[in-house]
Amino acid sequence: MMKIKNFQHAENARHFQAFKYIIILIKKEDEMKVIIKHSYSGKEVPKSIRFVYEKTSKTRPAWIWVENLPKDVMFLSTRINGKIEHYRVYLSTEIPLFLPTTYTREEMRRYYNKFAQIYDKEVESKNLPATKFLLNKIKLQKQSKILDLGAGSGISSIPFVEAGYTDITLLDYSSKMLETAKKKKELKNCKFLCKDIAKLKLKDKFDLIFSLFSFASKSYFDEKEMPNLWKKVVAHLKPNGIFMMLGNDFEPPKSLIKKVKGGWYEMFKGYKTQWYIGKKK
Repeated sequence: MMKIKNFQHAENARHFQAFKYIIILIKKEDEMKVIIKHSYSGKEVPKSIRFVYEKTSKTRPAWIWVENLPKDVMFLSTRINGKIEHYRVYLSTEIPLFLPTTYTREEMRRYYNKFAQIYDKEVESKNLPATKFLLNKIKLQKQSKILDLGAGSGISSIPFVEAGYTDITLLDYSSKMLETAKKKKELKNCKFLCKDIAKLKLKDKFDLIFSLFSFASKSYFDEKEMPNLWKKVVAHLKPNGIFMMLGNDFEPPKSLIKKVKGGWYEMFKGYKTQWYIGKKK
């Protein structure tokens, strides 16, 4: 899944000084109720601002969506049952969907279930060219078995279908993202798996495993998780199988897989991200 830009956690006081944030109050009685209080400057929030938030959690919303929010607002400060909880913009200030700064993996999954509603609109124009860029770096037989890790709504698998590849599996832990992918006519012959990459354990092995932004910073995985995760990914490759990714801050160790290509790719003006291609020994 695509990651446009990272922002540090709201606990960092410097960010509270640099960016605007809005304080809201959430009371949980029979259900959570949001009351808009004030902005960081103490001024009343415009009445045009509207909050929508996830209500299935017993503790705090996994996400808060704020309509008509000023573009320079990057943090929300909330009080839930007397406890202060901070939220932050996760992807971009263009997407006013906020995630807890101390989010769990389960909250991230529910966040992406909500994000699925607008995902294609926000990332398609960037992810399609990025996937084509990677695809042009490799040569595979058209019958090759391909696994798209963190496939999201399936945008990154479409160029493979259009290039004539016929055995493609999309894996993502967001059921709503995969529901969106299944509706795409280009992907009607693909396979779909709703699973967590961290728990990757499939019967099949693949000629190619690829991913866009699933291995970016610590959004999904802590650095300490990576050694075991790389072993799982490489174990699902056939002999001489290829692993490639874009938007990565981590790389698998040379002891597991040989790096054959890599570099920087410009997603859009002013923002470059790494790409990597490796081959199983």
